[in-house]
Amino acid sequence: MSRCEYVAFIFLKIVAQKYKFFLFFWKINYYFAKLFINYQSFILIVKSMRKSFIKTLFLTFVISFMCLMASAQCEFTVTNSQPFIEDFEGTTFECWTVETVGAGNWTTMAGSGTTLAAFSFTNVGDEARLISPVLDISGVAGATFSFSYSMMGLYDMDELVVSYRSSETDSWHTLGTYSVSDYQNFFEETFTLTDLSATYQVSFLGRGLGGYMIFVDNIEIAGEGGCARPVSLNATDISASSALLGWSTTGNEESWVIDLNGQMINADTQPFAVSNLEPQTDHTFTVKAICGGGDESGWATPVTFKTLCDVIVVTDDEPYFDDFESSDYFVCWQTEIVSGIDNWVIDPGYLIVNNTAFFIWLGGEAMLISTPLDITAVTNPVLRFNHKQLLGLNYGTVDQLIVGYRTDKNDSWHTLVNFTEATTDWETVTIPLPNPSATYQIVFDGIGHDAEGVYVDDVWVGNSNDAVVEKQAIEVAVMPNPTSGKITVNANISEGNVAVYDMLGKQVMTDKIVDGIAEFDLSDLTQGVYFVKISDENSVKTVKVLLH
Repeated sequence: MSRCEYVAFIFLKIVAQKYKFFLFFWKINYYFAKLFINYQSFILIVKSMRKSFIKTLFLTFVISFMCLMASAQCEFTVTNSQPFIEDFEGTTFECWTVETVGAGNWTTMAGSGTTLAAFSFTNVGDEARLISPVLDISGVAGATFSFSYSMMGLYDMDELVVSYRSSETDSWHTLGTYSVSDYQNFFEETFTLTDLSATYQVSFLGRGLGGYMIFVDNIEIAGEGGCARPVSLNATDISASSALLGWSTTGNEESWVIDLNGQMINADTQPFAVSNLEPQTDHTFTVKAICGGGDESGWATPVTFKTLCDVIVVTDDEPYFDDFESSDYFVCWQTEIVSGIDNWVIDPGYLIVNNTAFFIWLGGEAMLISTPLDITAVTNPVLRFNHKQLLGLNYGTVDQLIVGYRTDKNDSWHTLVNFTEATTDWETVTIPLPNPSATYQIVFDGIGHDAEGVYVDDVWVGNSNDAVVEKQAIEVAVMPNPTSGKITVNANISEGNVAVYDMLGKQVMTDKIVDGIAEFDLSDLTQGVYFVKISDENSVKTVKVLLH
């Protein structure tokens, strides 16, 4: 029983009690009024009681009517032609309820061009369950349930448990449990529902276990023979000007409509090839299904992909170089998840002071793929880059880096080198590039083993005989380390820059290296870990310092 229905029930009981008392008072005093009070006083009392009774009855009818209207608005019947769709575009939950444990909660939150259901918490162990309105899905032979979700954490991940129940007295039955770390992507899930009933509900239980937040959106429950929304949108075979757009189907569709960057495209098949796209540009598409009888589905969860750059021509005089400093996003690179959910990202100074390509370390495999390079004019083409793979603190494992190439997008990947050992710091590697072509691509394939991730930086492709200046490695000593305040930086360079950064990559102090020495007083800073970055025109060195 809802709160509204409960209040109406209480008022009805009051009306019934007043009505019984009113009748009793009338009958008794009709015979004995003259013994106790005069007739006029008796009439005044009766009128007053009647007025109170009518007011209470009127208020009860108003509340009951409002409850009836609200209940009608929150009753949903799923048919083959009418799915239940929730995109949370309102500012509050309509017809959804939230059950909390501790300080956990679900609220609506504005996202990038949309509104999401967001789970947040204060303390580890807090929970909250977001419960759908009651759905009548008893009239369909079968039903599918789809939704999208996203969540983020580093060492500790929150947990999302998706469940259903056939009635309010039924226990919750788990459909899926999710605990991932990927703040850049939404994931879609689809289930075939069982135990269909006229009082069906689904729920999303968020558990705060040390992560950041959980987001849920684009919920749909559709009849088996209905026009279900396409799911699992993807873009493959991406080039500078074209891509192949695909999605999952249910078999009831006759055609689809693609919304690509606001342009509507009719599609009779899938996957569907699109062309004449702008290179190195983000493109967003979504799809809806067109079924028989004029039925059409809702729009699918949008997906964004980036076209590649045009082919970059590399010559002896114009080598290719990328130090990932120009943007917080990859420029002329694409990423591809092979397994799991981990991916390559630009680390903009959070874990390493300067920008680097960073493979998240939680398991799985992902590729970082260069744009096509025309290296046919290079005399002796080589690949040079810096990489770092630290030993895992928890398990003593090392994440893996495989470096490879292919001559064009239809070629298979060929391994150039496979790094499986830990490094103590950055290592510079130079590798000859075999089989030059006009559509050459380099791949950095990261494979997670729950260690400390893979870092790649300063990628260079050019002629091995050219002046690829070998950077002099900076050697640095910071003393004392750990420190209670004052430190002295000694370097093997006569002049250079030195700066101190906190754990978030924020610069807190800066100075110059003079005759190989710089001094800092950190005593006014908060105790913790800091990074001292020393650089000159040829090289960079970063040292971790503990302030206690």
